[in-house]
Amino acid sequence: MGMALCFGFQAGAEEAPADAEKVSLMPEFHGAVRPRWEIDTESGESRFEVRWARFTVEGKVAPKLGYFLQMDFCDQGAIKINDAYVKLDAAKGLTVQAGQFRMPFGTEPFMAPQTYVFANRSFMGKQMCNFRKVGAKLSYRLPIALPLTLEAGAFNSGTIANHNVWGKSYAGSGRATLQAGDFKICAGVMDLKPDQTRVMLYDCGVSYQHGNWRAHAEYMNEHYVNNDHKDAHSWVVWGDYGRNANLGLFNRWSVQARYDGMTRQWDGIEGSVDNAARNRFTVGGTLTYRYKKVFCDLMLDYEKYLYHKDYEVATGQGDKVVAEIAVRF
Repeated sequence: MGMALCFGFQAGAEEAPADAEKVSLMPEFHGAVRPRWEIDTESGESRFEVRWARFTVEGKVAPKLGYFLQMDFCDQGAIKINDAYVKLDAAKGLTVQAGQFRMPFGTEPFMAPQTYVFANRSFMGKQMCNFRKVGAKLSYRLPIALPLTLEAGAFNSGTIANHNVWGKSYAGSGRATLQAGDFKICAGVMDLKPDQTRVMLYDCGVSYQHGNWRAHAEYMNEHYVNNDHKDAHSWVVWGDYGRNANLGLFNRWSVQARYDGMTRQWDGIEGSVDNAARNRFTVGGTLTYRYKKVFCDLMLDYEKYLYHKDYEVATGQGDKVVAEIAVRF
């Protein structure tokens, strides 16, 4: 009898998959808190604000099943739920993602407060294309020599403020990302209908990172179907150079420069206000204190705006100096 039980337990153990993975249910916590002071150099008016206090919780509940939650506890005083999704590694190189998250499109729009190079986002990432929606996407990394990742998703056409809206149309987007040595090349397309007009966006960009240098250039076009409005264009070029150092508390310094702009742009919603055409030059410097996986950046940026001569610039929308403490972990 004892031998039979012994054999029974042994057989049960052998039935477990040889490659079974151990999963820790302890989630990972990350975040970014970015308080700042800024001054409008034309009017002399200034303000303090917490631009972001964003926290994320992510983890796995099974070897092939994970989750991601992200929330802003203070986005200029507002509380927002940004992301809430699950990810399933369905097959080798293939991932299914469903929930609320950013549509797969572009590079600048995908940057988060943890990865911003400048205090303020580019016009492309803030005004031109800043879409989170509810839906699902597939990601597939091709088994080829040069890593190529394809992403495509379908989403509710409405905003993330209300998930309880029924409709007959969807929003969709997709992008392809190729890693070639120090270069990353990205191209994508987006289709959405915010109101009565269908909008198509097209994007291409290239990033470079080697040693102490980082650089990025990207172009985006927004086309309004049936020519309801004139096409909008946006562009951004930036570079960053930094070095490790021993400057008292700080162990790294870096300098940045950016040129970005956009033509007059409409968000596709009837009765909404257009975004004005403008260009901007940004120069800045950053001192970084790093402790293990915690970073504290002291950032100082100057932004020079160029509008059309007949445009009346509101306070805070023109030339400014921004001083920010960005803590990310």
